[in-house]
Amino acid sequence: MIFLNTFFTIYGYGQSQKTVTGAFIEYEDFGTSTVEDVHCEFFKAAFTGTIRRVDVKDSFDLKRLAGYVNKFKVAKPRSIDVRVLFTFCYTGTKEEYCMDRWGLFVSKKTGKYYNNKLLTDFILKRCQ
Repeated sequence: MIFLNTFFTIYGYGQSQKTVTGAFIEYEDFGTSTVEDVHCEFFKAAFTGTIRRVDVKDSFDLKRLAGYVNKFKVAKPRSIDVRVLFTFCYTGTKEEYCMDRWGLFVSKKTGKYYNNKLLTDFILKRCQ
């Protein structure tokens, strides 16, 4: 048993060692209409001047978010019309995810698509 635990820890198969130190949500009103879908890389440019920001600093909320990090489920790629940029902050690094109105996420780093019901619910509550 000790051998397996050591093996999985050394080769990165264990739980993530990253600790969420902060998070923030940048969002556009979900009712905003656009002529074309807004892709992840154009979110800030498309909504310059109207993006709102919510900082998540409460320790209870950060603990909840740390649990949500591992709840991403791979989704089928499809067209996305971004309304949220969600950022997980870790010591020395950050991870950014774009989200559409229906909870489809795209990792800015990898371009992979995900669903995360818990994170979607958290974001929607904060963006009201």
